[in-house]
Amino acid sequence: MSVPSNPSQALAVRWFQKAENDLLNVENNLKAQYYAGDTVCFHCQQAAEKYLKGFLAWYQKPFARTHDLLELLAQVQQLVGDEAQVLRRHLILLDPYSVSSRYPQEYEEEPDEDEVREAVESAYVVRTWVRSKLNLEPERKQG
Repeated sequence: MSVPSNPSQALAVRWFQKAENDLLNVENNLKAQYYAGDTVCFHCQQAAEKYLKGFLAWYQKPFARTHDLLELLAQVQQLVGDEAQVLRRHLILLDPYSVSSRYPQEYEEEPDEDEVREAVESAYVVRTWVRSKLNLEPERKQG
């Protein structure tokens, strides 16, 4: 993606690039013979967070330094209304991974395969929604 001349959109693109790096980490981990489910889920949460922050940056909407996906969703809804509600269940699923994956006292066991699969799916739902709302290329170019 070329960098837009509009400074807000250029910042948004940088957020999206960071989110894509998180998704690349997810994909690389899942290709491994063994992977840490908590790490995969953490990067899924991070990708969703960065896509939401990029969406807000695109529209010059300031946001707090937060990892709370539902707080970010509320800010997105101020821009697009109830259209963003389709993300709610995905964000609820991803939100705990911002903390639980980093602090052992926050969870008792690793996410299982189904939880990892749901986290990956949810991260990509957020990605697709943001990119479609901004009329950005839907797929990352492999290179």
